[in-house]
Amino acid sequence: MRLSIIRNFILMLLVLITGYLFYLQVIRGGYFARLSKSNSIRVVPFEGARGRIFDRHGKTLADNVKAYHAVVIPQDIRDKKALFAFMGEVLGVDPRLTEKKFFRNKTTPFSPVTLAEGLSRSQAIRIEENAFRFPGLLVLQKFSRRYPSGWCSAHVVGYVGKVDPFKEKKITEYGFSAEEFVGYSGVEEYYDEALRGAPGGKQIEVNSRGHQTQLLSVREPIQGRDLKLTIDDAVQRSADSALMGRRGAVVVLDPSNGEVLALASSPTFDPNAFVDKEKQDLLEGYFKSTEAPLLNRAVSGAFPPGSVFKIPVAMGGLEEYKIKTSTTFDCPGYFQMGDRTYRFPHAWGVQDFTSAMAHSANEYFFHVGLMLGIHPIVKYARSFGLGERTGIDLPYESKGGLPGIKMTRWYKGDTLNTSIGQGNVLATPVQLARLIAAFENKGMMPQLHVVLSGQLDSSRPLPVHVSFRKEVWAAVRKGLDQVVLSQDGTAHALADIPGVRTYGKTGTAQTGPNKDDHAWFAGVSRSQERTIAYCVFLEHGGSSTNAVVLTKEFLISLREQGIL
Repeated sequence: MRLSIIRNFILMLLVLITGYLFYLQVIRGGYFARLSKSNSIRVVPFEGARGRIFDRHGKTLADNVKAYHAVVIPQDIRDKKALFAFMGEVLGVDPRLTEKKFFRNKTTPFSPVTLAEGLSRSQAIRIEENAFRFPGLLVLQKFSRRYPSGWCSAHVVGYVGKVDPFKEKKITEYGFSAEEFVGYSGVEEYYDEALRGAPGGKQIEVNSRGHQTQLLSVREPIQGRDLKLTIDDAVQRSADSALMGRRGAVVVLDPSNGEVLALASSPTFDPNAFVDKEKQDLLEGYFKSTEAPLLNRAVSGAFPPGSVFKIPVAMGGLEEYKIKTSTTFDCPGYFQMGDRTYRFPHAWGVQDFTSAMAHSANEYFFHVGLMLGIHPIVKYARSFGLGERTGIDLPYESKGGLPGIKMTRWYKGDTLNTSIGQGNVLATPVQLARLIAAFENKGMMPQLHVVLSGQLDSSRPLPVHVSFRKEVWAAVRKGLDQVVLSQDGTAHALADIPGVRTYGKTGTAQTGPNKDDHAWFAGVSRSQERTIAYCVFLEHGGSSTNAVVLTKEFLISLREQGIL
């Protein structure tokens, strides 16, 4: 009886084992065969070089240098301790640092993990010579971004860094996850898709010890697209140098076509710090600085424009026949509104329209603003593109700000502040550069861009025509001329640059108690060589006189170089 039970039990086990073997080998055989094959296939990624960036004359602003990186495939590691000890010896670091980096970067068993970046040639050779001892250890040739101009043009060019973990792209075709560098800020970010190269790789078959036995396929990487900018490096350097040590921005453009010749923001930064290990100690300072060096003040910074805003107010007053050029108002150095007295540093006396523009007499534009009313003021400001993004091909552009259409608790005092570019009015330097360019183009505001046309398929918005009567354009243009030509005009210092004729508008914007004012000058300068439109902004720079002084330094620099 007992033997019968034991015999039946053994037969049952044999049936179960046979059935399970049949299941594994016949029913699931194909699956395990494919799994076995995939476990024997490794992918070695090839990085596609990023496209280069040049200025309008072909000067290199961003390019690539070859770099060697040590990576390892986790699945193939046989002795982690020995591997980390060897890498520590080659790199001259504590093996525990390499171990921490491995576990920090590890994602899947078959995805290469970077152990070291930017190896020297001798380090790369030593690792290659010892790779047979450490299955899965590879040296890959990659590319490191280089910015020859350093801090100059940093805000317009941008920088690159490791891809955001939440946005990491999985490259499934070759079975690995790339530790990509992507663009941040400037052209690097805005045109990242065009600049980024397409990766390639090779599929190899390895044996049980992780050594290559066969090359299965190769896909060559594709270099990203090179881009030529509208930026003129010489103009850019002059703008950056003029701002050095001061917070602010300078935007220079060709008013005829919207090509941005220079776009400077200060303080600036060195984009090489994001890719050069020897400079990475600068990064903490960039991110923690109260000066905000990574902020592109020319595009992303919105500030009260002060008296530059008097341009659309003046245009509206003339267009709606609220005033004529002969209309006069007394400007005694103060303005009474109810029980409040607004006081100003100058008492200009009786002013007509042209002299009020030349002197930037606040009292005159208080009268014009009250005659117009807030809704027409906002309408004419919007006609010049204020309160809206210009559409420049750079990321994070601010649209500035204007009083809303549905305003509650709005008082005449608010209208006074708005009339001189204070209160709820905010503008960016690129907006004001575009605004002043309209006076050189008979009302046409160009579409701003920093990449030369014809390189990319994407279409750009068309220029905008600002519609006013011809006599209105002429009257305001005469006032802008007198800002410079009049002996006591607010920008008369710009009248004596040999061979250069300038017109424009100054602005001093209050910023709050115990803070220095913002200083502005938006203008157009013309010589036999060329015509440029520009905006100079000094954050908490004090009087607009300081912006005029900087503008003069900048224009003289261009003149001495034969650029203007």
